[in-house]
Amino acid sequence: MSTWWLAIDRNYTSYDELKYRKVVAQGWPGIGDLKTLCALVPANEKDAFLTAVAALSRVNGDAENPAGRVMWDLFKIRSGDLVVGIEGVNVKGVCELTKNGWESYRYDSPEAYNYAQTIGFPVEWIDWDPVFGPPPVAPAHGVQGVAGLQAESHRVAEAWAAYQAKPQS
Repeated sequence: MSTWWLAIDRNYTSYDELKYRKVVAQGWPGIGDLKTLCALVPANEKDAFLTAVAALSRVNGDAENPAGRVMWDLFKIRSGDLVVGIEGVNVKGVCELTKNGWESYRYDSPEAYNYAQTIGFPVEWIDWDPVFGPPPVAPAHGVQGVAGLQAESHRVAEAWAAYQAKPQS
């Protein structure tokens, strides 16, 4: 099991929206549907994936963005991995994927959602509760897109295990 940061930019969406939609998501709706690139992820064809996303970004007039890396990391999230949603450096909640990112990818309506690049539907986002203990500390500079949560991944895993063990009402 891996743990991941999911940066949520309040200028484009919110943790509450992703929780309501039951997705793990990122932006860049203008690069379009990436479904045809999903097969590159389990084949570990990172260079081909990044090249294709960079071309899509250029076509849409946004050549200088991290969309390729972010989408690669988003698609690499696996079943059983934990995702911690943060707005800025504020931890909002956590969820567990029940499907691999590349297998569960869905491009939601870019007219309705800026965070149109989605995986995992349906996920159950759980608000970070003080009974979990202190939340993991996000990097001071924040996170851009999706990034591996390294230093405190054990704390997230322990909090999730405690939540899972607690009788649900």
